[in-house]
Amino acid sequence: MIFPELTNIKTRRIQLGLKQNQLAELSQVSQSLIAKLEKGKLDPSYSLAKKIFLALDSLEHKKERKCSDIMTPKVSFIRLNEKIERASEIMKKNSIDQLPVLENKRVVGSISESLIFSKLMEGLDKKKLLNMQVKEIMNEPFPIVNSNMPISIVSPLLKTADAILVTEKDKLVGIITKANLI
Repeated sequence: MIFPELTNIKTRRIQLGLKQNQLAELSQVSQSLIAKLEKGKLDPSYSLAKKIFLALDSLEHKKERKCSDIMTPKVSFIRLNEKIERASEIMKKNSIDQLPVLENKRVVGSISESLIFSKLMEGLDKKKLLNMQVKEIMNEPFPIVNSNMPISIVSPLLKTADAILVTEKDKLVGIITKANLI
């Protein structure tokens, strides 16, 4: 974990409307430690700095919307050994662009309309492609996050991923796409 500058502690504390003793209590450190840090008179250990920054982070994200607030709870999926044609049918029926690929309730990959389309553009015969198994062309799995994660932390993942899978206690409970954020 990379920490921000120690000089940011006071600014962040004030933005959150906290007094030094409140931050100290939340961080499980002394108020005098917070005062010394804010004055630049102390170089804390890693563990003390971590406690303070984790307390600040949790307060800043406390009011923020979570993944569970915007996710689509019904997750359509395809099995590893099913045909590409079946994946295409599921996407069309549910008006979605991508699917997680599962094997024994475990996410092992992903497939999307754009992936299928790119295979067609590469010259692969449509009939042959539709009869292939999903595992033959699937991509890496979508990123997986906890349902309590703040949206601001996970939304950058959608710059490089088609979707984000949401879990609670290792159980798949939802999916987030760019459409959910919009």
